[in-house]
Amino acid sequence: MLGFVLNAPSSYAENTGDTPRFFGGRTVIQAVDDSKASVIEFQRRSISPVITSLEEQTAPDEPAILQGNIEHVIAEHSQKKSRHPMYLHSAPNLLNREDQLLVKKARYYVDSNWNKTTGLIDSVQGYTHATMWDIGSSIGAILALEYLGEYSTLQTNAMLEKTLSTLVNLPLYKGTLPNRQYNTKTGKPSGSLSNTQSNGNGWSALDIGRLLIWLNIAANYKPELADDIKAIISKWDIAKSVHQGTLFGEYKSKKSATYRQEGRLGYLQYAAQGFSMEALDVSEALEPKYSEHVTIDNEEVYIDIRNLPYFTTDPYVLQAIELGYHDLWWNQLDALYSLHKARYDQTQKLTIFAEDAMSQSPWFAYNNIHFYGKNWLSTAPGGKPIENGQAFSNKVAFGLSVLYKDSYSQLLYTTVVNNSLNNRSIPTGLYKANSPNTAYNINTNSLILVSLWYKQRGYKPIYDYLPPSYTLQ
Repeated sequence: MLGFVLNAPSSYAENTGDTPRFFGGRTVIQAVDDSKASVIEFQRRSISPVITSLEEQTAPDEPAILQGNIEHVIAEHSQKKSRHPMYLHSAPNLLNREDQLLVKKARYYVDSNWNKTTGLIDSVQGYTHATMWDIGSSIGAILALEYLGEYSTLQTNAMLEKTLSTLVNLPLYKGTLPNRQYNTKTGKPSGSLSNTQSNGNGWSALDIGRLLIWLNIAANYKPELADDIKAIISKWDIAKSVHQGTLFGEYKSKKSATYRQEGRLGYLQYAAQGFSMEALDVSEALEPKYSEHVTIDNEEVYIDIRNLPYFTTDPYVLQAIELGYHDLWWNQLDALYSLHKARYDQTQKLTIFAEDAMSQSPWFAYNNIHFYGKNWLSTAPGGKPIENGQAFSNKVAFGLSVLYKDSYSQLLYTTVVNNSLNNRSIPTGLYKANSPNTAYNINTNSLILVSLWYKQRGYKPIYDYLPPSYTLQ
């Protein structure tokens, strides 16, 4: 068994044959499911994201939020000179002292794990690798730090330009799409088969979809970078990640390569929007074809009926904060909030189930609300149950605390603040034994920064987007 220390030198991780991986298996889907479609009938609950009188305030320098691809952004701004798009001083100041403390701690993670040669941020402290999902989180964190007043425009642009330069020059898997992960110090493919002609072991459509979302957001807030972003997307064969209207990735082993469908309920719909922004047809991914209802603790939710149906709160929180809460058939954020709240009322123990890196084996866990007939089950990537999973996710708890306004959301907020007080950056969460999970990582610190950005905007999503394939209830 590998004894790995999170702050060990990167050379240790790179020279060890059995190194831990701090990203999940949300993309590892083998089976093709031909189950019959279920009829989804789900009514939005009365709990709803907080709306304040500040919701209607619009800062004069706020960039127009465009629905479409990067080409539209360039056309919109082609005749305009570069300007400061983040309106740092025109938005109402909604952040309190505790918020500012969290901003400083999250900034410490970004600053400490930033690699100046590549513009990439380590996914987990001491682990010099990142997926496209992590790079999307990094872009979100950098933009949020400017909006929240921590970075100047000059510093933000310089950091993003370095990141974009690395992205456009990535050695691509089989010359088509980014490999599943890269070394953040060198920008070279990492993981299995990284030193072969294939440049790695495949690509993740879900991870690329998240990165596309943040590239589009960056192009809207930074029109001066839109050409660079367009160059990246045009170099990648992103259409290969969409097949028959849904998302497909590729996994390569030493013996063969498998092209397969990726994504389960929540994750699939969230990531598909990145491809929709690039005018690709993801209509099949947005359908309720492989879903059915189950009842968990007297709360009706719906689940994916295909294999490895990871079910966490993450994609629903990301959707609401980044792209907006829309009354979509798959959006069960209200139900999940109510479910967690009821669990606390019954047990007096806080539970926020999410996916997260871990400071101990198996290094990454899906803390599933429901998984193969069992409720509140923590699993390793691949679906194997683990005993001491994480019971409380700081990033998702904080996201919920800005999306809802009641005594429970305030309790979530206070718990995240208290969990962070004795740490330089924001820790991941709490294990079931109530011990801290100190796998400091970009996804935790980024989501908390973007949540504070959402709050500072007057509780408005960062980029309000509704794909043309979506139909509202």
